[in-house]
Amino acid sequence: MRVEIDQSGRIEETNRDTVIAFSNGERFSIRISAKVKRQLLEVFRQRGKPKVFKHKVFALGVVLLLHKSKISPKNLSLIIDHEYPGHENSIKDIIWSRFNSEVEIDFESVGKNSPAHEIAYYTYKKERKEDVKLTYKEIAVVA
Repeated sequence: MRVEIDQSGRIEETNRDTVIAFSNGERFSIRISAKVKRQLLEVFRQRGKPKVFKHKVFALGVVLLLHKSKISPKNLSLIIDHEYPGHENSIKDIIWSRFNSEVEIDFESVGKNSPAHEIAYYTYKKERKEDVKLTYKEIAVVA
């Protein structure tokens, strides 16, 4: 099953929310509030790892997006928009570590006409309600 994933509102922009969404016929989105991102960034700073904050939280967001949607990782092919070039192998490793390498992952430009982009964008703009609003605790547990 092919699933496109896109993000609106970058992880490192801690003054605004981030929405990560997917589409494969079904549509699902998660929101990470600015407050939660600031809390996570502080933890990464305390650990001396602020440079991995943005791509690690993005990867964990993708993992939680898939878990919360209850989509099966079996025969799953993820097409993830190029959000963090240069960190794509790290993002893959984080996702694979949570799904026992069962998921095929490719990075491509999903484009503005992608249903995943539309869901992420309209959810980000609050014209569509997110399916799940992630808490600090939910992300910290998988981090």
